[in-house]
Amino acid sequence: MDNYWRISDFAKQVNKHTNTVDGWFKNLEDKKIHFINRTDNGEKVYDQTDLDIALYIKDKRDNKWSLDAIFDDLHNYFNLRAAPSDYETNSTSVPYVIDIEAIKKEILTAAEQIAVTQTEEIKSYYKELISQLPKSKTRQEEREERIELLLLQKKVERALTQEAKDKWNQKPESERFKRVSFFRKEEDTFKREEFIKDYINEHFESRLKDSLDTNK
Repeated sequence: MDNYWRISDFAKQVNKHTNTVDGWFKNLEDKKIHFINRTDNGEKVYDQTDLDIALYIKDKRDNKWSLDAIFDDLHNYFNLRAAPSDYETNSTSVPYVIDIEAIKKEILTAAEQIAVTQTEEIKSYYKELISQLPKSKTRQEEREERIELLLLQKKVERALTQEAKDKWNQKPESERFKRVSFFRKEEDTFKREEFIKDYINEHFESRLKDSLDTNK
């Protein structure tokens, strides 16, 4: 069964605006290349051949072809429809009336649709942008973060202190003790504390960074 469409439904099949599709076929008729069938009351009716032609024009336009180049190429692919015998009579006896109010309404509707679409796109863009921004912290959150950092620093310092003590205890006795009399030796506490302090200073920054990365 053959398919037939009025211009509004036909344009939907092509997925183009009504004015665009109507303009293509008016141009084809003006150039006497291809003509659209009409009902008894003069209304244009589009069939499958017209749809194939429209889809071909759409494809070539998407590929940046000019309309003149497309129109010149149509006869290579389609059985184009010649003008009816009374076409000249119909075109001269029935004046073409431009419905200005209808055009205005269509333009306003299209503009509103574009505005709504753009508004939603802008909203979506800024929502995405805002979601990527770092969130501002409350004073309570900042205070808690400072406390957590201090606690972590103390934890790292305690761990390094214990490590330093263990390494100190592994040193030979000759390095850890000092003679206080001919018969007695005692641990060199000053030297021990200096060793622990130097060990902490040497490893504190890298160990704290590792701990912060682990807690993320």
